Amino acid sequence: MRSIKTKLITAISVLIIFLFSITALLLIDDKTKELSHDIYTNARSFSELTTPKIVDLYKSLLAEKSFVIFNREVKDIFRKNIDISKIRLVTYAGEILYDSVQEKDRSYEGETRHVADQDLKARLQRNLPSYLLASGRTVYLKKDSEGNYISVNENEKEVTPISDTDKIINVVLPLPPNYSVVFDVTYENLNARILGTTKRIVLLLVFGVLLGLGFGWVFSGKITNPIEKLKEGALIIGKGDFKARVNVKTRDEVGVLADTFNKMAQDLEISTKAMIEKERMSKELEVAARIQKQILPEKLPTIAGLDIAATVIPATEIGGDCYDFIQVDPDTNIIYISDVTGHGIPSGIVVSIANAIIYSYARSSSMSDILFNANRVLKNKTLQNMFMTLLMLRYRQGKVSYMSAGHPEMLHYFAKDKKVSTEKGGGIALGMVPDNSKMLTESTMSFEIGDAIILYSDGIPEAVSEHGDMYGLQRFKRALNDCGELASAEAIKSALIADVKQFMGNAVQADDITMVVLRRV
Repeated sequence: MRSIKTKLITAISVLIIFLFSITALLLIDDKTKELSHDIYTNARSFSELTTPKIVDLYKSLLAEKSFVIFNREVKDIFRKNIDISKIRLVTYAGEILYDSVQEKDRSYEGETRHVADQDLKARLQRNLPSYLLASGRTVYLKKDSEGNYISVNENEKEVTPISDTDKIINVVLPLPPNYSVVFDVTYENLNARILGTTKRIVLLLVFGVLLGLGFGWVFSGKITNPIEKLKEGALIIGKGDFKARVNVKTRDEVGVLADTFNKMAQDLEISTKAMIEKERMSKELEVAARIQKQILPEKLPTIAGLDIAATVIPATEIGGDCYDFIQVDPDTNIIYISDVTGHGIPSGIVVSIANAIIYSYARSSSMSDILFNANRVLKNKTLQNMFMTLLMLRYRQGKVSYMSAGHPEMLHYFAKDKKVSTEKGGGIALGMVPDNSKMLTESTMSFEIGDAIILYSDGIPEAVSEHGDMYGLQRFKRALNDCGELASAEAIKSALIADVKQFMGNAVQADDITMVVLRRV
């Protein structure tokens, strides 16, 4: 049997959801049309205003081999309209004189380029501005005697104007006697703004649902006296008097609820204490996890000659893995990855200590001095069973030297031979012995353009599948061999992580997974 309260809450919630949903759809539709119209009018005005300037810049700068100044001026033009993604300067004959995408950073020096699209080539040779729509229709604009725009076809016959629902692919604006400028239009900004509007509407919808639930709760409470008694009892319980009881003699669901309420009061004190303790622990873990997250680089650095990607996937709220990038001087960078035994708060504390030590010594010491001092502090200031493996690289103008403290050896993808090998590791984990100075060895390695170096924690080769099989180093090397030719470090990282995740399936992640990918460019 459904109670009055349930019926009221359900009815009010459904009504509010319906009204808010209809309103949201109408608002999104109106906003889309408004923004689409803005893109059309802005693209039209922008193309008319900038075409003469682009042609003048070409004649005065690019044609005279002053590409740097010309490119700077074109970029300044781009900043005035974020809905334009590409600009091409083309002759009436279809020769491409400038392409902002192909010539983003340097002047084009290849063979003469021509427009391959015959429809576009035909539009270049007409004296009217033309718009290619996503529907495939081409619309030309012509001004009447009063200066108003009229939509026409290639024969200058009036056609259906561009509507707010039409999306523009590109705009061609001719500049007699010999030039045309092609503007490619993007709707990414529109989509982002629509997404933002949608999010705000969803939040409003959630608020409306909560409002409906609250109204239904209060309204139904005033209809049923037994529920009012339950409310009074709940208030007493809320003040900490767990001896409170409610006297409801009805035999419906409210009476059942009253019996349950009285039983709940007996157990509430114990459960409340347990809940408070659990919440306290949860907040402590949350704070510790947030602190540890702040240890990791907020964003990856820009290092000349390197394409970088990195990730940490902790097994619990607080992991024992870490990586960092430290600039020693403009040409030298320290890169390291570390793994502390175990998980949880103790491991997080050791990670924080080690990170601070390395950061403080990095700019004034050699790698051996850094690891010597880190070992000395960890040995004296942490528990005896807490150790940290670490692999540190020093990168300077394309040259790599490294030092290992018991960490898994890194993988090296050789682009020239398209093969993968492991670089020599060794050493002993930090914090295991009082003095590790004689156990530290600095090595060097080649790092050619196209090569990739993979630093990782043991959570990858030791990952276990649903069937209990271990991922292993050989599978890891095969995965790198398959993806080593990908165009970016991020793509290589994503492919390797995806291979590990696919191998694990639904198995529980037992250890932190950390990876740093360095690709020489």
